[in-house]
Amino acid sequence: MSTTAGAPPASVQKLSQGRVISYALGDVANNLSFMMTSLFLMAYMTDIAGISAAAAGTIYGVTKIWAGIADLVAGQTVDRVNTRWGRLRPWLLWGPLPLAAVLIALFSTPEALGGGAAAVAWILLFDCAFQLCYSFVNIPYGSLSAAMTQSAVDRSRLAGARSIASSITGVLLAVFLAPQFSDTTVDGIRLKFTITIAIVAAVAVVLYFICFLNTRETVQRPPGRVRMADTFKMIGKNKPLLVLCLGALFLLGAMFTLMAVQMYYARVVLGSASHFIWLQLGNTVGTVIIASFVPAITVRLGKRMGYVVCAVVAIVAYLIMANVPGGGEMAALAVAVIAFFVYGLGVGGTNALMFSMQADTVDYGEWKSGTRAEGASYSILSFVRKCGQGIGGWIGGIVIGLYGYNKANLEAAATDVDLMNRIDQGIRVAAGYVPAIFAVLAVVVMFFYPLSAEQHKNIVADLLARRTTASAAQVDEDADGLDINTEGTLVARRPVVTINEQYGAGGTYIGQRVAERLGVPFVGSKFSSAEIEEIDRAAEAEPTMNRWLWDFAHTSNADIDAAVRADAESNTRVVKENTAEVVGFVKDDGGVILGRDATRVLALMRGAFHIRLEAPVRVRIDRAAETAKISRETAAQRQSREDRMRNEMSMRLMKYDATDHAYYDLVVNTADSLDEAVDQIVAAYRQKFPDLAR
Repeated sequence: MSTTAGAPPASVQKLSQGRVISYALGDVANNLSFMMTSLFLMAYMTDIAGISAAAAGTIYGVTKIWAGIADLVAGQTVDRVNTRWGRLRPWLLWGPLPLAAVLIALFSTPEALGGGAAAVAWILLFDCAFQLCYSFVNIPYGSLSAAMTQSAVDRSRLAGARSIASSITGVLLAVFLAPQFSDTTVDGIRLKFTITIAIVAAVAVVLYFICFLNTRETVQRPPGRVRMADTFKMIGKNKPLLVLCLGALFLLGAMFTLMAVQMYYARVVLGSASHFIWLQLGNTVGTVIIASFVPAITVRLGKRMGYVVCAVVAIVAYLIMANVPGGGEMAALAVAVIAFFVYGLGVGGTNALMFSMQADTVDYGEWKSGTRAEGASYSILSFVRKCGQGIGGWIGGIVIGLYGYNKANLEAAATDVDLMNRIDQGIRVAAGYVPAIFAVLAVVVMFFYPLSAEQHKNIVADLLARRTTASAAQVDEDADGLDINTEGTLVARRPVVTINEQYGAGGTYIGQRVAERLGVPFVGSKFSSAEIEEIDRAAEAEPTMNRWLWDFAHTSNADIDAAVRADAESNTRVVKENTAEVVGFVKDDGGVILGRDATRVLALMRGAFHIRLEAPVRVRIDRAAETAKISRETAAQRQSREDRMRNEMSMRLMKYDATDHAYYDLVVNTADSLDEAVDQIVAAYRQKFPDLAR
């Protein structure tokens, strides 16, 4: 069976650049809201609304933890809705107006309320309403990327685009809003803030609408749900997940203690609210850069030690922030910008590795309990992260309050050096020493993370064997092609050969003839070279950029949990479908399968023979050009693309390096003759499995 001609299904067709940009605009809208509250709400509460720092910190803590609950409520509700627009997109139409309304109200505390209990109640009420409304927009938005496409490449593009948009939004908000905190005593400051927030909210509503109009859901909703009892069973047995969550609690506590007091740090320690812009820029640049090094860190140090090293880098940054020298504003600013750059490196790396380790704990949970509960696992981590955010903001407010920070004291400090020094010291403690302590606790916790790279590799192999056996178990008992022995191992009754090839190594020609000689069907690659080129000519030509986009998407401090969960669930769905499809191909009559990660799927099948076809690059390019009737230049471009991209997808989805010869029974150099390669493979198969190859 060869690949069917024609366009690939909508779920794997290349997403247009316009559609990717439209999706990213949704995250601009998200972060106009999320970053407004994460970066500026604390300063607004104390310096404009006039409530105490301790009360402001308490509100920050309560509402962030409530946000975690709101996410769970939204996730359950969104999952039950289906309309003619899909099940996710409608929320981008229904949710933005209520979200905009409560955001404006949150930053419009009436002056008549003063800074007492009434003002606290106003902000607490509208912040809780904001968090709920935000969850009903952000959860479906984050899940939308996996519903737009099954292409891992395009999902990388979507994830990277939204994270780039998020970073740019943070810097732009700093540019436009930070200067407004330079003097919070001027007349009309409340009205000015209300007008500013109204403009921000209106822009967000428009961007959400653009995202709604220009995105589409093409991936069908998977049937069935995991039972809650099975979920708790998985959690109870999943020590790596529990350790990771505890580490995340401390790590996010560190990050959001700093975020809550960052505006105070710029105003008091560095001398100008406008310096906030440079701090945000330094953080963003560090985060962008670390994305390029996450794969190398993972390979050289492993995920756990990479996480620890990045957390130590963040600790160094926190300590520098706490000890920025006084006396010269520009010198202090320069040191602080360097500290925030280092901070971006550290937290960006820990975030990326945290989500990578989270994916591993999902595998562990399935292996240990038999239940793959990605949704529950990611929801738990998301809730714990929200708790960390809330604890961090609460402690930040408490600390600066203990050192005397409030609106009245800040004004009095202009003529009271001792008071100013005390406030300055409190902000340094909250921005530097407290986060450093949290980060140290995160490092200590991660030394107890029990899942090594080698253990995870073995777990993945075992899970794949289970899925393959489960797919085979659906075969009728009297099927001629395969069986399951008493050990649960898949056994072929007819010849089964898997072929993995370098581009231009002759896989189709060789596969067809091996199939003829062994008397079994031939199954070609899922997509031809031309179809892959059509799916994503630009992005797949540069898989290094795809990898960077993917890693950068996971370095963000923004609210990306729903997107990570949806992408992981989509990957699992693709793997299960491919596994069942590959087993289905060989279940009756055996077969020769080219590509489709059949080498990995059928790795433990008794009677399966795994082949790797290779040849020098020059030979393969010349052969491909002649066979496909294309120019040598086009063949060279396809060779560069496919040799890297196909293996990239195997590593992403099936978690194995298809170029590793250890996965194959025979590696054949096809440079001299394709027919000789056929003879060699058939002879080798007959020698190894004489009972099957009659």
